[in-house]
Amino acid sequence: MKTLSLYAVEAIDHLVQPADFDDTTLLSPALSVVTDFKHSQPNILSAATKACDAQDMMQQEHSRLKLVVDDSSELVGLLHLEQLSEQTLMRHIALGVNRDDIRVADVMRPRERIKALAYQQLQHCNIADVVNTLQSSGEQHCVVIDRESHQIRGVISAQDIARRLKVQLTIAQTPTFLHIFDSLTA
Repeated sequence: MKTLSLYAVEAIDHLVQPADFDDTTLLSPALSVVTDFKHSQPNILSAATKACDAQDMMQQEHSRLKLVVDDSSELVGLLHLEQLSEQTLMRHIALGVNRDDIRVADVMRPRERIKALAYQQLQHCNIADVVNTLQSSGEQHCVVIDRESHQIRGVISAQDIARRLKVQLTIAQTPTFLHIFDSLTA
């Protein structure tokens, strides 16, 4: 058995993080930007959580995206921090809903409106392909599904890609009638 040497932590020794070693480019494999649930815990939240509590929790955790689950831990929606904005909450209050009665389920993007990329397809793509897809669809986030095993395998975030590439990445949401109507009635 060996005895190892112990050293002092000197002023010239600097703390590093994974990003310091990241040489990700647009040509890197697409799977390198997937938050894969086989390797990391999904960032989840109950649909029954009060919206104001969810906002506080997400801000404290520095989390911008949560997968919303029901009592059976099945995905029912996605919640982005922007969906908890004061403007969104005020729309519900204007309809007569008490602020404390607004739940995550009331403001999340429901499962039916979530876009997904296939894990099998991502195995043969690079990050540029993913960025192009996100930009052309106007999606900030996509879940990744394994179409063979029917599992929600992960999530891809445009913000995470931008951080990894150390670039500004603009994803313009395609206006729909609902977005136009919401902005006119706000």
